[in-house]
Amino acid sequence: MVDIHSHILPNIDDGPSNITDSLVMLANSYASGIDTVISTPHLIDGLSENRINECDEALIELRNITEKNGIAIQLKSGFECYITPDFAKEDADLCGVTINKNGRHILIEFPMKGIPPYTDEVFSNLKTKGITPIIAHPERNYAIMEDPNILYNFISQGCLAQINAGSILGRYGKQIKETSKILLTHNMIHLIASDMHSVSSPTIRHAMPDLISIIGHEEALDMINDNSFYILLGRNFKKKIPIPYESPKRNIGDLFRAKRKKG
Repeated sequence: MVDIHSHILPNIDDGPSNITDSLVMLANSYASGIDTVISTPHLIDGLSENRINECDEALIELRNITEKNGIAIQLKSGFECYITPDFAKEDADLCGVTINKNGRHILIEFPMKGIPPYTDEVFSNLKTKGITPIIAHPERNYAIMEDPNILYNFISQGCLAQINAGSILGRYGKQIKETSKILLTHNMIHLIASDMHSVSSPTIRHAMPDLISIIGHEEALDMINDNSFYILLGRNFKKKIPIPYESPKRNIGDLFRAKRKKG
């Protein structure tokens, strides 16, 4: 299994503060069946060459220490790129921040409270460069929680979406858990990842029973095994057609009771 979203580098972002915790996180992942972890530190201030080099060097160091400690897990490069107006502009060289530096997929983070007005333009520029955006944890975005069809529109335009194991398990609250279920059952999610930040972060394996109960065994296995592996290789994979979300309609009795409550 491949974990495409993780924060495992020590003293780099809001992940582990020391190498010991990084090694525990990787050992936990390996014990749960993960053989490849893609390190995706936050890239918040655009394409800073110094930041990219710092993270690449930290990954090489962590890879060496992991091998010396006998943890047989592969570590690959990536970034969780915070969307900005200038991201993916014409002269931007994005290969170094794509997953596994393959120039094919990039992990994009939205602000938690909404969708920036320049998102369509950024995504269009990425696609022009042959890069597919993977939207990180859309189930945690307030706008998508209110209207899942925002994500539906992005998926319909060729984007991919990744859900957090912790979201499925309810680690971030009931509403995010419910949104996770809606997005999964409407074919708007293609990948599951840990997004681990600490030794207490759940692994993908922890969320498997809940994932299977929502979308079925075969589709869950595709999501955790095949899809993430194709992303690692920079290849396309077969996707189910997304389904528009229809809000449950309230019946007349519900409306009457709500009116009486207000009164």
